[in-house]
Amino acid sequence: MSAVASHDQTLYLRFHGRIIDSLGIQMYQSPVAAIAELVANAWDADATEVDVTLPDHLGEDAEIVVADNGTGMTFGECQECYLNVGRNRRMEDGRNRTPNDRPLLGRKGIGKFAGFGIADIIQVETTSKETGERTVFELNLRELRKGDYVDTSERPVTVLDRSSSNSDQEVESGTVIRLRELKLTQVRQPEAFARNMARRFLINQQADNFVVRVNGYPLPEDDELQKVQFDFPNDYLAAEQPDGLVVADDRWGEETVAEGQRIRWRIRFCEKPIETDELRGISVFCGAKVAQTPFFFHLAGGLGGQHGQQYMFGMVKADYLDQLQADIITTERQRINWEVSEAVPLLEWGRSRVRSLLKIWQERRAQEKVQLLEDKLAPFSGRMDRLQPRDRKIVEGAIKKLASIETLSDEQFSDLSGALLTAWEGGRLKGLIEDVADVETMDEGVLLSLLAEAQVLNALHVAEAVKSKLSIVHGLRERIEHRELENAVRDYIAGNPWLLSPEWETFRVETSLNHLIADAAKEAGLEADDDWRRRVDLVLASGRQLLVVEFMRPGLTLDRDHLYRFQTYIDVLRAAIRANSALGFEVITGLVVADNLARKPGNDELIQRLQAAHMHCLEWRSLLARAEAQWKDFLHVLVQRAPQDERLQELRTAAE
Repeated sequence: MSAVASHDQTLYLRFHGRIIDSLGIQMYQSPVAAIAELVANAWDADATEVDVTLPDHLGEDAEIVVADNGTGMTFGECQECYLNVGRNRRMEDGRNRTPNDRPLLGRKGIGKFAGFGIADIIQVETTSKETGERTVFELNLRELRKGDYVDTSERPVTVLDRSSSNSDQEVESGTVIRLRELKLTQVRQPEAFARNMARRFLINQQADNFVVRVNGYPLPEDDELQKVQFDFPNDYLAAEQPDGLVVADDRWGEETVAEGQRIRWRIRFCEKPIETDELRGISVFCGAKVAQTPFFFHLAGGLGGQHGQQYMFGMVKADYLDQLQADIITTERQRINWEVSEAVPLLEWGRSRVRSLLKIWQERRAQEKVQLLEDKLAPFSGRMDRLQPRDRKIVEGAIKKLASIETLSDEQFSDLSGALLTAWEGGRLKGLIEDVADVETMDEGVLLSLLAEAQVLNALHVAEAVKSKLSIVHGLRERIEHRELENAVRDYIAGNPWLLSPEWETFRVETSLNHLIADAAKEAGLEADDDWRRRVDLVLASGRQLLVVEFMRPGLTLDRDHLYRFQTYIDVLRAAIRANSALGFEVITGLVVADNLARKPGNDELIQRLQAAHMHCLEWRSLLARAEAQWKDFLHVLVQRAPQDERLQELRTAAE
């Protein structure tokens, strides 16, 4: 392979320089949209594999690479095809398909500049399958936007390398696009990027000879994007199926929309709402590439089952739109001009199909929830049988109304149904439950309005409990300040272990280990140390976990000797308890509560080592401050559930 100096031949860019702002920067500022255009070029080059490589960091050397194994270009094709802005390949070549019989995606001849939406430099390295020629050239956005490019004369493009024809290179054909000096503000994660790309090239992915990967991750199949609950047209009942619809073996529907124009479609509903808004709706594909990003055919409100739009996604293949004489697809292939007469029949078909499917979805969801109701009520049958006939009718009526609310998940429906039954049994909220059963039409808004007062009442109940806990914290502070250290403190915390930590709410005083505790204290020298003899010990248990708390008198400065004795005490106690395996305790944690933990030099390192061994240290003021802050935060959250309710506001004010 012999290299030819770049000055022997020159490449020229033929276009008005400032038009680059419109062709690249303004339309392709989304990385997904920009990369999609480069992948589309690979499709048109009959590539079978495309590898997109995203950087793992942003900086001067960061770049995005799009490499394909397509036919590549000769030096002449770089000039006449790639650098000829606005070249209509279909018109000039007189065909709509590639040599390998793929439908052409390119039409306007400007997608090659999509990279300028996210980068300032585009470097192209291409090797021709036909001749083996290799050409490397670079387009620099800053140069293209200079004043001397604002005309229509030919301007040279930087050729970095060029090699003459070589048949040995034919098997290495393809094109590599490098985007440099990136304008991105954050690193894109490959897996998430692949999911976003999937909706643009999903149909291409289904072809046996076209694979797109992002940092090695293949674009996921559509079924991988969401967990599907209903799949139309395959899930139509016989009475629901539209006239003229044919369901193909691949589960796609085939219909004629106007004057013999055939379309293929598949619309599905997920089990749960689709979290990403841009993935909701129906995409329209022309050829193999998206022409209309997901939408609902411009339908407005007032639809039956309208909430189903949050669950709906699908695709329509309308190849004929891309074969029209008029180009009705926007440059960045985001939207179809639905005002064009040839597009109107498809728009009307889409509106009709979406309306009917949303209604069917609403009915199916209600049926499933009723069935779920029967299944969920089965475990409660004994409780329901104990209700008076009138009471049972009211509760069942309320639960059936909940079943008709489209936006409730199965889990939410089950939880609310159980809560209604429990509330009725407890004699609470009966008036509200009767209102739920009597309402003629139940939707999310009605449910929220009926439950709003119930939420406030429940919040008030919990807030009262939180206020009581704060009072207990205040009471403990007073006992500490008055040096009430012995049984009063121990008993106080024994009855309220959540003062130590929220996860210790379920702990109880454990007295069965008193003999082991006394032996461990003696072996560790606690009984011989005057400071330790004045401490108060407390042992709490919950399930298989044991918490040993040692309270030192406030004002005492713990030194390293105290800490070593504490460590020995817990180690000895652990060994004794584990030797008595029938006791069933698997996790044994120690806590010493004292003052001035950091006053003695060297304490901090030892405290950290003890922490790693699940032996914790906490100052009295930190214990109280943590408990108080926790419950004040909880009370604040409760108030936010009904910020306008004066009763909750009064509780918060009183607690503070």
